[in-house]
Amino acid sequence: MKHSFKKLKNAEVELEVSLDQKEFLEYYQPLFDEALSKVALKGFRPGAAPKEMAEKAVDKEKVFEEAVHKAVRTTLKEVSEENSWQLIDQPRVEILESPTGMKYKAHLTVFPAVELGDYQKVAKKVLDAEHKEAPVSDKEVEDSLKWLRQSRAKLTRVNREAKNGDVLDIDFAGFADGKPLDGTEGKADNFVLGEGKFIPGFEEHLIGRKEKDIVEFPITFPKDYWKEDMRNRKVDFKVTVHGVFERELPELNDEFAKSIGKFESAEDLRKNVREGLAKEKQQKEQERVRLKLMEAIIKHVKLDLPGVMVQRTLDSMVQEYKDYAQLSFRGGERQPAEKDEDIRKKLEDKAEKSVATNLIIYQIAKDMQLEPTKEEVEADVNTALSSMRREHAGNLDPQKLYDYSYGVVLNRKVFEFLESLK
Repeated sequence: MKHSFKKLKNAEVELEVSLDQKEFLEYYQPLFDEALSKVALKGFRPGAAPKEMAEKAVDKEKVFEEAVHKAVRTTLKEVSEENSWQLIDQPRVEILESPTGMKYKAHLTVFPAVELGDYQKVAKKVLDAEHKEAPVSDKEVEDSLKWLRQSRAKLTRVNREAKNGDVLDIDFAGFADGKPLDGTEGKADNFVLGEGKFIPGFEEHLIGRKEKDIVEFPITFPKDYWKEDMRNRKVDFKVTVHGVFERELPELNDEFAKSIGKFESAEDLRKNVREGLAKEKQQKEQERVRLKLMEAIIKHVKLDLPGVMVQRTLDSMVQEYKDYAQLSFRGGERQPAEKDEDIRKKLEDKAEKSVATNLIIYQIAKDMQLEPTKEEVEADVNTALSSMRREHAGNLDPQKLYDYSYGVVLNRKVFEFLESLK
């Protein structure tokens, strides 16, 4: 067997393999003999017909195709092992003309080599520069307690004019030149008047309104509005008020604290809230630093990103983006559908960084022998299952859950190693 190859960009390889007649015959002849032994001709038992007659009955084209497929599989494996290639996509194979034997060209995508360089020095520099404390202020604690009280507020339907702090049940629609404007209609049944979550100027028109009122008013969208084609645009809104509700917030006392959970007093609740905020801040700070770490390491690593891995990651990101967009609201308005090509363009850089990060983490784990043990992965799986509802856990694919937990543990161990370098 003779072969040659050239490396292309995106971790791709173009391989050409040729077998002479004798080498190809080693694949063809056993398959031909097997087919010959199964020939059944009228008047003869299978395999007992005269050779000349049986040979004419064999589908030689089918045998040839089977021999080619077997030769490609075998030789591809041999060449890959010889060059330490780990294929990460289905090879694209083209059979070439050959006067004798067999010849083919294969387009391969291989797991790329990752040259990390002095990534530890880079990590230390980032850790020294990015270390910050994240204290919790008294105002943050009080704001969280206020939100908690608001979530337990008693709502009473009232027959009076709405004021700031009331909860409204409304539906709304926007019009331009008398025609409905896509993306500016919706319903809000838990709309707190005065929180400023809608477009500036919108809520002011609802103050003083009562149940069953229909309010019409124009709004000019801000010049820095997130959607470019809506900036400085005048939209006529029509709002129907279906209900006005007064909120009665519970007092922050020991009784309220006990109703929330296993707290003996309001002070216990306040302490728990502060600890929770501190933990949340620490986690966010850790995520921020880890992102900075990987961004810095990526810049110093030599890596040829496999295009197929980027595209698969991008496909997943686009679908997640679209799924989220169907459920999300911005400023009380549904986000209009975006074209797939626009979403892909927006997320392409993020997909490339995600693939690069995963490859770097894999290489560091390999070099530093940080691969997760079976026990570590199973512990993470059990933790994940314990936090799920039983009906959801029962529908999970065990192998997918194990693979996911493997990745979680792998990432954690690598980042903990990097953070230990400071």
